[in-house]
Amino acid sequence: MSPSLQNQSIISARNYAEGVPISPRWRAAQFVLMGLIALVAVWFAIAGYRSPAGDSGKFDNFSPFDLVGFGVLAWAVWLVTPTTWTVAITTFHEAIRRRWMGALLGFAVVMLGVSTFFTWMQPGEEQKFLRDYGIGFTVIITLIAAIFLGVAMTVPDIERRTIFTILSKPINRREYLFGKYLGLMMTLALNLLVMSAIFLLAYAYFVISKEGFAAAWRADGLGVSYNGLGFDLSNLAKALWLHFFNLAIMAAVAMALSQFLTGITAIIIAFVVYFLGQSASYWERLAGGSGESGPVLAPAIRGVVDAVYFVLPRLDRFDVRERIVNDLPVGINYMMKAGSMGLVYAAVLLVVAYFAFSDREF
Repeated sequence: MSPSLQNQSIISARNYAEGVPISPRWRAAQFVLMGLIALVAVWFAIAGYRSPAGDSGKFDNFSPFDLVGFGVLAWAVWLVTPTTWTVAITTFHEAIRRRWMGALLGFAVVMLGVSTFFTWMQPGEEQKFLRDYGIGFTVIITLIAAIFLGVAMTVPDIERRTIFTILSKPINRREYLFGKYLGLMMTLALNLLVMSAIFLLAYAYFVISKEGFAAAWRADGLGVSYNGLGFDLSNLAKALWLHFFNLAIMAAVAMALSQFLTGITAIIIAFVVYFLGQSASYWERLAGGSGESGPVLAPAIRGVVDAVYFVLPRLDRFDVRERIVNDLPVGINYMMKAGSMGLVYAAVLLVVAYFAFSDREF
C-alpha cells in the first residue's frame, strides 16, 4: 500500500472547520425560506390547528410541541450549505441511475396505470377498491425504495474507499451525511410524485368514464364518487402527501441502522420497525390495558411494552386509508400535526446516525 493511502484514515477523521464559502445571496434565500416557515407556524398556532368545515374536530387542539416540527424544518433549511446541496444533487443523480430503481418505478407506473382493470374484484365498490389499491401499492413500492436506498447511502462509499477522497475535500461529515439524506428524499419525492400522478389520472379516468365529465364533479352522493371527483382527488393527494413523512422517517431509520449493522440486517430490522410502527396503536392499548381484576400484563412485561411503544415511530398516524375509503375528509390541521411529528422523529434519527458516523474511523 502506498504511503498516501496509508495516511487516508487520518485525513478522513478530520472535521474541517473551513469549507466552501457561503455567499450572502445563499444566506438571504435561506432567511426567506425560514421566514415563510415561521409565517406558516404562526398561522397554524392562531387558526390552522382548527378543522375546516366538514372535517373531524378530534384534532382541534393546539400544543407548543406542534411547533417543534416547524423549528426542525427551519433548522434543516439553515443546514443546507452549497456543499450539502452538491452532495444531495450527486446522490439524487446516482440514485435515479440505479437500474433496479428504474425497473421498480417502471413496474409501479404500469401497475398503477392499469389499476382500473382490477376493479372487477369488488363489484359495487369499485371506486373504494381503487383508492385502497392505489394508495397501498404506492406505499409498498416507495417504502421498498426508501429502505433499500437508505441502507445503501454511505456503505458503498466506505466499501469502495471513495469516502477518503470525499472527506479530504472541504466538506465535513455533517454536510456529507445530511446531503446524502437530502438527495435520498429528493429521489423518493420524485418517485412518489410520478406514481401519484399516474394513480390520480387513472382514478379520474375511471370516475369520468363511469359518469361523464360534468356529472363526475357532482357532490350529491348519487354518483360513482359520493362527494364528487374533486373531493376524492384532494383527499387522495393529502393521503399521499402524508405518506411522504412516513418515507422521511423510514429513510432516516435505514440510514441510522446502516451505521451499526450490515446491509441485510439493517434492511430486515427496518421492515420490522415499519410494521411495528404501523401497529403502534395496538402497543398503546396493550400498554394501557387492564382487566377486571387488575392489569393484564405483569409489571416487568408492561415495562418492556411501554419502552417499545415509547421508542416506536407512530407510523399509523400517516395512514389515512380508512378515512379515504369511507369518504371522510382529511383535515389540513391533522396533516400539519402529523407532519410536525414526522420531522421531529426523522431529525432525532439523523442525529443518532451523525454521531455514529462521526465516530467511525475508515
